[in-house]
Amino acid sequence: MIQALKTYNKSFAEGMLARTSFFLDDDPMLRTLKPIENEDAIRNNVITEICKNLNIPSVSYNKQAVLDYLDDELEKSTKLEDKTEKEILNRLSARGELPTDLYTVNIQNTIATKKFQNIFKKNEALITETIKKPDMTYNFGANYCASIFAKFYKGKYEYNSFFLLVVGKREGLTFIVNQVWQLYNDMVSGNSFNNALDLLKHFVENFGVEVDFQGEISKFFINVIAKDEKEFNIRINENKLKEFEKKRSGFITYHYIGQVPDSNDKYIIFFAIDTEKYMDYITRHSRIIRSGRGN
Repeated sequence: MIQALKTYNKSFAEGMLARTSFFLDDDPMLRTLKPIENEDAIRNNVITEICKNLNIPSVSYNKQAVLDYLDDELEKSTKLEDKTEKEILNRLSARGELPTDLYTVNIQNTIATKKFQNIFKKNEALITETIKKPDMTYNFGANYCASIFAKFYKGKYEYNSFFLLVVGKREGLTFIVNQVWQLYNDMVSGNSFNNALDLLKHFVENFGVEVDFQGEISKFFINVIAKDEKEFNIRINENKLKEFEKKRSGFITYHYIGQVPDSNDKYIIFFAIDTEKYMDYITRHSRIIRSGRGN
């Protein structure tokens, strides 16, 4: 910023740069603006400083160079403001405090497996709506940068009403979707959920696979600490499945790894979903809905 304006706030300084440019260019816009106190003196100081920086004797020597200098100063100031605003928004996103309607939604192709791609394609608009206007949310801290969103969609009949549950990662102003699940009314009715994490745990309880992880058997692990990231390798977790669960024909593991502050330790959110059981559930409801619509 020009030294002649350093004692003024950013808004006034930018306004003075613009007014000086209007003055030099004889722009009629200046006559529509309300005069400010000591404007002539401030403007003269600005012009004198610019001429000195350009190593010219006066503005009349090269007025266009002075105008270009003013434009450059305004552009730098505006870029700084944009950068500062983006940095603030990124910090809010890292903490899970960014207003959800500001996210750009990126639905990863990795979630659209052959088994579930029709479900994802059908729900693309609902996925975005769920993120931007959720009924429930849960944001893990900056180390995970993971969030859960949930929204209830009421159908014509109770049996085709459902929660859409969306899970993914926050990367600045982008939310990357890598899980989408449907929980129909028969599974959620009569239950009380404080937030979207409770809903995810309820989903995992119904469709999760028990895993032996570090000597503990559970369907849902959160904030488990380990030194070596290899401990979270999906292949290793697969080998630890209980024998009777391993006989099922398919499952998917999901995990988020975060860094413990001021430490080399890693911590994890982890669960495995029985895809056959979930697909049976979705297929059964799809048949009911088609039958209902035909009545």
